[in-house]
Amino acid sequence: VWNFVNELSRRSIKERGVFLSAYDMHPYTKGAGKELGLHSQTLQCIAGEYVTRRKQFKKVRLNWRKSGGVSRSLG
Repeated sequence: VWNFVNELSRRSIKERGVFLSAYDMHPYTKGAGKELGLHSQTLQCIAGEYVTRRKQFKKVRLNWRKSGGVSRSLG
């Protein structure tokens, strides 16, 4: 979910020049909870956390989350 939101945000900035808020990302993640086996509130929480971290580090795009290899991310 983190990587999808990261790519969505980058594409929005590139194409429209607009930073998406967590509220703006909700329609794009709608229905993904059923496919991923996650609750919709979890998806909203991840999108909110992404927006918070993007503002905190003042970056257009954050690092991808990795699930394998030496530099695994647990978050």
